[in-house]
Amino acid sequence: MTQVPDTGQLSAFLQVRGLPMLALLVVTLIAFRAVRPLAHRLIIRALERRAPGDADPEVAALAVEESRKRVTTLEDLVATFLKILVVTVAVLVLLTMLDLLPVIAGLGILVAALTLAGQSIVLDFLMGVLIVLEGPYYKGDWVQIGGVEGEVEDVGLRRTVLRDSTGTVHSVSNSSARTASNLTRIYARMQVDVTVAYGTDLDRATGIIDQVGAAMAADEAWSGRLLETPRLLRVDALGELGMTLRVAGKVRAADRWVAPGELRKRLIDAFQASGIEIPVRGRVVLAREPGASDAGIAAEGSERGSAGEV
Repeated sequence: MTQVPDTGQLSAFLQVRGLPMLALLVVTLIAFRAVRPLAHRLIIRALERRAPGDADPEVAALAVEESRKRVTTLEDLVATFLKILVVTVAVLVLLTMLDLLPVIAGLGILVAALTLAGQSIVLDFLMGVLIVLEGPYYKGDWVQIGGVEGEVEDVGLRRTVLRDSTGTVHSVSNSSARTASNLTRIYARMQVDVTVAYGTDLDRATGIIDQVGAAMAADEAWSGRLLETPRLLRVDALGELGMTLRVAGKVRAADRWVAPGELRKRLIDAFQASGIEIPVRGRVVLAREPGASDAGIAAEGSERGSAGEV
């Protein structure tokens, strides 16, 4: 025979435990709704206290933009952490209300066993906490982590998601982030090497480089992206083809790849217009004509001179 539930015991249980359990459910739901706004306020206040005062207005503006990325990243992480905390506390309170303290002790033993079995996962979470506290990178940054380079799409407590230049998505464990290189933190140094022929008037070349850098800084398309006008840093090397001049400046971190290409283009145009030679390594290539024999090509090559670099 099917045993009929004792409705009297259920009614007595609901009378004693029902209201506290309902109150616990309501408090949990309210806490869930309040988690994200609370996380946002905590992060904003923390960043305002730690915000450094910078005399350079352009750098300060970039720092504000960097703070937005921090808020976006940390808000998700802190909100997730607080939600887990709310659920944990609610479960513990519920078990206490139901007089299931031995179950709590059993859960503690289970957690300890899982911790010993998954030490690598625990290390990932610990590194995730350090990433949250120290902030080496945030969503939208271009970083190198564990041999992978790409844009940060998500920062979790266990792993970081990167999308590389080909569009491939990589999930990197946080324990691999012991060395993380952030390529887009506020500003970057721009270095461009240009080789000029021996015999070039270096003072004249320096003047042209300074003019090109000043013109690029004055250009409306680049005035807000260059933080330091490009100029000749030094004669970097004396090579086989000529003298290598290193031109350096400071740009917004997001423009560290585009700005050098634009500067090279402007320098080449300016040097060609001024008659300054940029030496290149050439080659003589012999093409086979239809019907020509190998002996004929060899004889023709001996007349022209041996094929090679010029």
